[in-house]
Amino acid sequence: MTKTVNTVCGMCARVCGMKAYIDDGRILKVEGLPNHITSKGGLCPRGLSAAEYEYDPKRLKRPLKRQRKRAQGEWREISWGEALDIIATKLLDYKEEYGAESVVWHRGAAPGWGNNWGYVQRFMRAFGSPNIASHDHLCYTPRTIGHQHTYGVQPLPDYENTSLIVLWGFNPMETSLTNHGRRILDAVKRGVKLIVIDPHFTRTASKADLFIQPRPGTDGGLALGMLYYIIKEQLYDKEFVDQWVHGFDQLKALVEGYSLNRVSEITWVPEDKIREAAYCYGTNGPGAILEDGNGIEQHTNVVQTTRAIAILRAITGNIGVPGGHVFPITLNLRNFTLPEKAKEIFRKGIKSVLTHPLYYPLWGVSTPEVLDAIETDRPYPLKALIVQGSSIATIASNSPRVKDILKRLEFIVVHDLYMTATAELADIVLPAASFLEYTQIRTGTVGIPKVDTYIVALGDKVVEPLGECWPDPKFIFEMAERVGLEDYFPWKNEEEAINYGLEPLGLTVEELRKHPEGTAITFSPQEVYGGYEKNGFMTSTGKVEFYSEAFKRHGYDPLPEFKEPTESPYSKPDRFKEYPLVCGTGLKLGRFTHTQFRTLPSLNMIHPHPFVEIHPDTASELGIKEGDWVFVESCRGKISVKAKLTFAVHPKVVMVAHGWGQAYAHGQPANILTDDRPRCPISAATGNRSFLCKVYKHSD
Repeated sequence: MTKTVNTVCGMCARVCGMKAYIDDGRILKVEGLPNHITSKGGLCPRGLSAAEYEYDPKRLKRPLKRQRKRAQGEWREISWGEALDIIATKLLDYKEEYGAESVVWHRGAAPGWGNNWGYVQRFMRAFGSPNIASHDHLCYTPRTIGHQHTYGVQPLPDYENTSLIVLWGFNPMETSLTNHGRRILDAVKRGVKLIVIDPHFTRTASKADLFIQPRPGTDGGLALGMLYYIIKEQLYDKEFVDQWVHGFDQLKALVEGYSLNRVSEITWVPEDKIREAAYCYGTNGPGAILEDGNGIEQHTNVVQTTRAIAILRAITGNIGVPGGHVFPITLNLRNFTLPEKAKEIFRKGIKSVLTHPLYYPLWGVSTPEVLDAIETDRPYPLKALIVQGSSIATIASNSPRVKDILKRLEFIVVHDLYMTATAELADIVLPAASFLEYTQIRTGTVGIPKVDTYIVALGDKVVEPLGECWPDPKFIFEMAERVGLEDYFPWKNEEEAINYGLEPLGLTVEELRKHPEGTAITFSPQEVYGGYEKNGFMTSTGKVEFYSEAFKRHGYDPLPEFKEPTESPYSKPDRFKEYPLVCGTGLKLGRFTHTQFRTLPSLNMIHPHPFVEIHPDTASELGIKEGDWVFVESCRGKISVKAKLTFAVHPKVVMVAHGWGQAYAHGQPANILTDDRPRCPISAATGNRSFLCKVYKHSD
């Protein structure tokens, strides 16, 4: 007999409702959950392929122990008990001999975030190590640093009350259709103006009133050019600036060097287009700029670019007002992360491997910092790495170097759904449960109906785990018991832990189960709008800092000066002669999430091969036709992809589709092409979206 279970889709980080149809313990199909607060009954192609994901024959089913040298593919099945005993013994031995800091836990998004990130931080801090890592140097944290040190926190766009939307490097019609995309389309139908700024003419750009196509990595220069025009034409909010801005005069002096003519030369955008964008934004308030996703990230100048865009919001008075941007209100959930233990670790003089001090308070240590420490043994040797739901070997820049560095480690554990390129290098590989196989809590402000609302929803367990797959929390809780940290993890299962976290809200798992559409936590207009008028901004001066005092203290430029990408036609003119195209590897396809789902038939048939987008005129000059197999080559290596001819890219720019190259799927990792140095000096971000390459056909 068929039954249904309501849950939350886990195929990406959005909070979309899902209804699963079950027969004899097996998922038959899934569909969108009607009346869900965020998704309104919709599911994207990823969500609709969830049953294929659950029963993908390439999923891991049993714990494995490496038998020979790394990457030789010889494994022996072992029990979970044996695996946990091996891991616990190793961790305790390393802690005893080298200190707890010799152990790193690297967390990714594959099995979902939920409370799992909090559990990892809790485990590592109780264990005594400050080295909690992720790939967030590629997504979220660089932007958050820029926002935090301009006005205190990353803001939310008030789509429902705005007159103008600027989407900067964000393509929600492809990647966030059921939430951001739907809300933006609703706004456009109401007559709201839409500006899209992107090096790629996207599906979202096709809906725009104005499309701006900057050279990859020059968004910061474009923002400074718009600021130049807005200040010159006095389109800024003088009252807000006089009362709430620190460093206006310094900014004004800076942007004098960014005339429209100069910015046009930097960005390859015609002057009249820059003028039109600046005038439209400056005269059509309230306006909302959204650079969500990571379109402006993965550049070596990302933080200062974010600051320049943040200043655009503030100088026009679009902060804390209806239709502009508001600051999210913290939801009153219990903190799992043991912040007091983190302070205790540092009081003992134990340092993390961080080299970017503004990064750590937001998200631990970055992947490049971990790799540097493994390679150099500085500030001390790292011995053990636990990787959960992440594939460092393909996601980090310069993949061949990354693999060589990982091989230096004495002990690697991977807990994942698949035998990833990183798992191939591990000593112990553990099978992970999918989001459909355990209960988790999902909260967020992304895609909600209004900026005054926070959603709390239950990602309910739909089916039993396949084989011996374990949920992330179960692995963490069991490991805690094995290494003597059971007092920090007193819960018998995930649901008990969720109830502990929800208690301040007066909610429970059972209560949420009764409301599969999600529970809305709503705040009053007084809490949402204009809060800075009472308390100021969360900066050192209490104002919006056009001139960042924190950056000055840390030796960074306190103003958002534009810096040319470290590998471009202008920063590397000699290299440009051999590699005459600007390349970005950030072409994200809405059918996939990062490196996931390439083995699912319904998604793979839409995009069966890795590809590069190239302008038809450029392709003609190179003798390349639609569908030809070509090499994309940088000075670091080359990959083989199919050519896709399109007017969506500039003739001097090519875009490589992101995410291929996992060991269990097919294709080569685009990060064979990218460089891991230099990096953004503030956030460790690498220039994956703006480097030099050449493209040529396979020889016959």
